[in-house]
Amino acid sequence: MTKEFTVIVPIYNVAAYLDQCLVSLQAQTYPNFTVWLIDDGSTDASATVAAAWANKDSRFHLLQQANRGVSAARNVGLQQARGDYVCFVDGDDWCEPTYLANFAKQMAQPDADMALCGYYTDWPSLKVLLGDTAQRLLDQQKMLAAVLKPSGDVRGFLWNKCYRLDVIQRHQLTFDEEITLLEDQLFNVAYVVHTQYFYYTATPQYHYVTRNDSAIHKWTPHTVPAELQALNRIQQLLAQYPHLKFGPLMSRRRKRIRHDLATRLQQHRMTRK
Repeated sequence: MTKEFTVIVPIYNVAAYLDQCLVSLQAQTYPNFTVWLIDDGSTDASATVAAAWANKDSRFHLLQQANRGVSAARNVGLQQARGDYVCFVDGDDWCEPTYLANFAKQMAQPDADMALCGYYTDWPSLKVLLGDTAQRLLDQQKMLAAVLKPSGDVRGFLWNKCYRLDVIQRHQLTFDEEITLLEDQLFNVAYVVHTQYFYYTATPQYHYVTRNDSAIHKWTPHTVPAELQALNRIQQLLAQYPHLKFGPLMSRRRKRIRHDLATRLQQHRMTRK
């Protein structure tokens, strides 16, 4: 029996990129999937673009809400999710035609709880990010370390991963709507502590489009408190699982963030002189 995917696409002011994203999903070689487009109160033409797709392809569905943030949009998507697997695609990114087929093949491996793929960074030029091996199986400890690491080919991203819907539903996993940064990393940690086997294939299947005007690239002095708040939530979660010894790693993350704050504030002062 063919497994079914739910693909959740949160949308906020990405009208210039959304067609490319949805064309790439429509072109998937894997046939059995549904796409939920969650418009988070866009002020541009994003909702119009999304509505046009929902009207012309029965696999695409649009829900609109007042602006509540990307975590709230993803939670709305999770409420609609059906089938076996869940993937998250950002509205300004796009996928290779084999994105879902690759995940389906990996999730068919014994006891697979998550599948992971390599990805491209589409800015300023095409770059392929690959791991040191083409394929590997990660256990829980290695997967958590890779998710918490602020660099590398796994990290806390959502879009290079495929999740089992039954795990999400059984453990009532949702996105924390009170934090504004690293919400994806927190969700991944919550998922990984309940699972065991993670299959990684380095072949790039996703195009991560980095934009200067995207929220993740806008740094302000408020960024650091938001990051520390998220790290607090992650640390509180990991404290419930003392056998997972990540105290030193979290301490290094905090130290690095504070150092980054001091450096940026000094640069800010110098530019104002």
